[in-house]
Amino acid sequence: MDLARFRDIGDPDDTGNASSPYALAPDGKSLAFVISRGDPKSNRYCSALVVMPVTGKQAPRIIDRGGAIPRLAAPFRDLYITTGFPELIVPIWSPDGRSIAYRKLIDGVVQLVRVYADGSGTQIVTHETSNVEDFAWTADSARLLYVTRPGRQLAKERIAREAPSGWLYDKSILPMQSWAPQPWASDLVRKSFAADLSSGEIRAATPDEEKAINPPPPPGSPYELSVRNAEGALAWTARVGDHPASKRKVWAQFPGGPKISCDQIGCEGRISRLYWEKGGKSVVFLGNEGWNREEYVLHRWFPRTKRLTTILRTTDALTACIFAGPELICGRENAATPRRIVGVNLASGRSRLIFDPNPEFADFRLGKVTRLKFSTNAGLPAWGDFVLPPDYDGKSKLPLVIVQYHSDGFLRGGVGDDYPIYPMAANGLAVLSFERPPDVANSDPSVKTWEQNRAASRRNWADRRSILSALENGVEAAIATGTIDPDRIGISGLSDGASTVEFALINSRRFKAAAMSTCCDDLLTQTVLGGFAWGEENRRGGIPPSVDNNRDYWKPISLSINARNIDTPILMQLADREASLGLPAMGALVEADKPLEVFVFDDEYHNKWQPAHRLAVYDRDIDWFKFWLSGYRDPSPAKHDQYMRWDILRAKARSAAQPSPH
Repeated sequence: MDLARFRDIGDPDDTGNASSPYALAPDGKSLAFVISRGDPKSNRYCSALVVMPVTGKQAPRIIDRGGAIPRLAAPFRDLYITTGFPELIVPIWSPDGRSIAYRKLIDGVVQLVRVYADGSGTQIVTHETSNVEDFAWTADSARLLYVTRPGRQLAKERIAREAPSGWLYDKSILPMQSWAPQPWASDLVRKSFAADLSSGEIRAATPDEEKAINPPPPPGSPYELSVRNAEGALAWTARVGDHPASKRKVWAQFPGGPKISCDQIGCEGRISRLYWEKGGKSVVFLGNEGWNREEYVLHRWFPRTKRLTTILRTTDALTACIFAGPELICGRENAATPRRIVGVNLASGRSRLIFDPNPEFADFRLGKVTRLKFSTNAGLPAWGDFVLPPDYDGKSKLPLVIVQYHSDGFLRGGVGDDYPIYPMAANGLAVLSFERPPDVANSDPSVKTWEQNRAASRRNWADRRSILSALENGVEAAIATGTIDPDRIGISGLSDGASTVEFALINSRRFKAAAMSTCCDDLLTQTVLGGFAWGEENRRGGIPPSVDNNRDYWKPISLSINARNIDTPILMQLADREASLGLPAMGALVEADKPLEVFVFDDEYHNKWQPAHRLAVYDRDIDWFKFWLSGYRDPSPAKHDQYMRWDILRAKARSAAQPSPH
């Protein structure tokens, strides 16, 4: 329950490249952000727009309240769809510092709201029928400029009118989203408007106002990170090669001067933030270095002298940083410390606390965490955070559960937040939170596009083999600590992690229990069941068409093809929108009389968003792994039927494990 009621600011799975949820006031003295929290009991969210001094010496003030954070709606595969991912809500201060505007979900539509910074009132600026997607203030603070897609409502009405006569099944239908067609993104043109805050009048934006909402990239800058200082100097990042996953390098150019490349060690890599410092002589940038990019490193570069210095190097995750003069304001977290807002001093590299949204976690006994480093069989780097129960006696051998597939920052529930790491540890399960190695195709010089990258990864299932080798080496590293029972190891995963579960169950005998949040990589799943658009995209990525019935291609990963040979008990907890993708695997496993249990959650997406569902998933995951790896049964009467079902599954598993008399 503590984890399910976690307070979030910004993207819970921030990878370092998203916009920042933190908004600094024009005078640099106040910070605004939106904080949200789920409540499993009511299955609702509450959220609030808050303001606080950047000194951190006073508590945040709530100046507006709301409900759920909107689900991201955007073009995917040329269609305009709603995903299960939370939108990043970024408040923006008015230039005069008296108001803050932000996007807020009101009656199912994202509207634009203006809130007085002193908390004296709120003005709902828009009453659109389609989501407000972006906005900006005018320089005089008198108007708000915003973007929406008016055609979205018209598309909904058209689709509803077609329903009585049936919908044509074409590329506009994504069965894993809905059997109703999705509108084409090209039909939903973004249009810009200007709202006068005094009169309430809304009109079409002028061309100059449209540029204020969607400014063009700086001249001479590639479509990467770029920033221009007050004197007109430009700094940017650019690829160092043709591969789409190539490292990025930092560049700069002063007005009238040549382009200057940053050539020192540390100037290339995954660069996520870039800033000019006051005075225009130096550039500060944040990147990832070290073993499988585990370190967050803040550098200062002087383009004219080509001198590079390091301000900070840490394995703490630094996310969504904004420039605030002498410091950066960032989210900072590590394996045992939830994200907090901090100020990072650019002179010393030291951090100071501004706000901790989850202070109660400091009082919890979270089990010991050790970072284990290991490699794939080909030498690609990977690592995992190894978590022991807080009351571990140091003597007994523990069961181990693998959680995937990223492990930077606070250990919550893996990608998708379905597998609660510290609650599992508190229930006597050791956990290895696995950070997957780089994609094998990232080092293929022939790859020039992301489609080619996907095809190279899938060729002979090269990337799956690489990941499994890293995972098995990570398990061996955990066993080598002397704390793990090698015969009681479970595995879990969502999305890419679920694909690793499938591949592991077929190509390894290591795992004695499995849990999956999505399913499955299979002939019909990847080519037919997701719809025509999904199938076409996968075929472009190297997957053979279903008409070829290429079972040899799918045999290394398909649960349906290998159902008779899989004895590991599998728990699937799936979103209703995606459950049909697992039908081939489910059907084959049931026909083969294998231990399988499936739960389907209503109105869910790839990443589950409802708090009640998250808590139910957490609870069942713990019960499942404790049952299969430790033989434990929760004595609660409410779970009696659950264990009756699992006893039947265990009998199936034991029967399957017996050698055939023939």
